[in-house]
Amino acid sequence: MSFSIIDLANWKRFEHFKFYSGATQPWFNICANLDATVLMNTCKENNLSFFHAYLYLTQVAINQHESFKYRIVGDELRVYNNISISCTVLSDDETMRFCDMPYVEGFSAFTTAVKAVEAKVKATPFIASQFVGQEMLHDVIHMSVIPWINFTSFSNARNTEQVDSIPKVIFGKAKQTSEGLMMPFSVEVHHGVMDGLHVGRFFETMQTLFDQPSWLLD
Repeated sequence: MSFSIIDLANWKRFEHFKFYSGATQPWFNICANLDATVLMNTCKENNLSFFHAYLYLTQVAINQHESFKYRIVGDELRVYNNISISCTVLSDDETMRFCDMPYVEGFSAFTTAVKAVEAKVKATPFIASQFVGQEMLHDVIHMSVIPWINFTSFSNARNTEQVDSIPKVIFGKAKQTSEGLMMPFSVEVHHGVMDGLHVGRFFETMQTLFDQPSWLLD
């Protein structure tokens, strides 16, 4: 877990950071569609997992944007070097598990690693008490998939009494339209560390990666 500490006094967003960090609810959410046409076709043509494909491309995109790597930890603002994905997965008994997926470069290696950790997590019972007092991982993003609903908005459950600056990203059910295979994508972030401009640029990167299947054919 490697990170650097931002010199807040000389950070250009310091006043914005102070302003939004004082809010009781400092988060904002943006939800829009990604065109998954090219990505889905590439996965079908090459017998690749669509789920693992967009997981991997999300990891790639997150690590291209410094604002998504900022974390508020105590009195520090940190920027982590490598961000991995912590994603909910559905077990065979139709209950949710939290799955911390390792940061791995290269899609083939990533898929192999994710399959192993998925199988282990799904076979492990969910016990709420095991998370009590557990130190929060900061070098991750929180991700969920709601493949049953082509949603137009989303909000996440969270403990508002605990400082949390980890971005939350949610994928929904892809729907075929006249414009292509449109997939809902929700991004919820802490306003103290970024603005709508940064989220907009992240959406642009995600769409570019969805349109560039070469990232998967390593």
